[in-house]
Amino acid sequence: MTPKLPTKNWRAWFDGAAEPTNPGERGLGALLLGPNGERVEVSAAIGHGTNNEAEYEALARILEAAIAAGATGLQVFGDSQLVVSQVNGNWKVKSPTLQGYHSRAVHLLHQAKATISWIPREENSAADELSKKALVGVLPGKEWGKLTAIGKALGVSDVAVGKKLTALGLKDGTNPTPSAIEHGYGQIRETFFGSKPEWHVEKLAELLKTPVPAENKE
Repeated sequence: MTPKLPTKNWRAWFDGAAEPTNPGERGLGALLLGPNGERVEVSAAIGHGTNNEAEYEALARILEAAIAAGATGLQVFGDSQLVVSQVNGNWKVKSPTLQGYHSRAVHLLHQAKATISWIPREENSAADELSKKALVGVLPGKEWGKLTAIGKALGVSDVAVGKKLTALGLKDGTNPTPSAIEHGYGQIRETFFGSKPEWHVEKLAELLKTPVPAENKE
């Protein structure tokens, strides 16, 4: 869904990702919309690194696009609390690697005469989709998600999926076991807010179509 715009304002959204782990293959996505129907999409794979680097690069590229388009009254939105807080000067940049990204982003933000604000992830879906689209050719078949996505693919509940994964020795609590990660069924993504378990939807959906071996049942 394309957000509604005030009459004279430009708006931009940015996002970045590292897959299948962090650090990993980086993808960035960003969207710029103008008051007269102007639309610029940015979607690019930028090699190996961290998700924070990808977020910063996405911000820089959409600001460059906005400057080139002559955008005025630009409001920029992103769901990375770290990037938004650092660029606004509320948080220090402790990582030496990010200092260069930060300096570039702040310079471009001032040049564009733009403001930047944090938004929840669910309000940043357009940029998120563009960042994931960038990695389709880089990481084919890597479809990561929650147990509910696997259950939906199989037509069963996430509770049933969880029980079967536990029986197979692939799930411990809410997390993939080391065996699940080793075989590519799961991963633990490190985010700013902590560890986030994710599952490979395609692989697990295929695995769970077959009965659980008797020796693995509880």
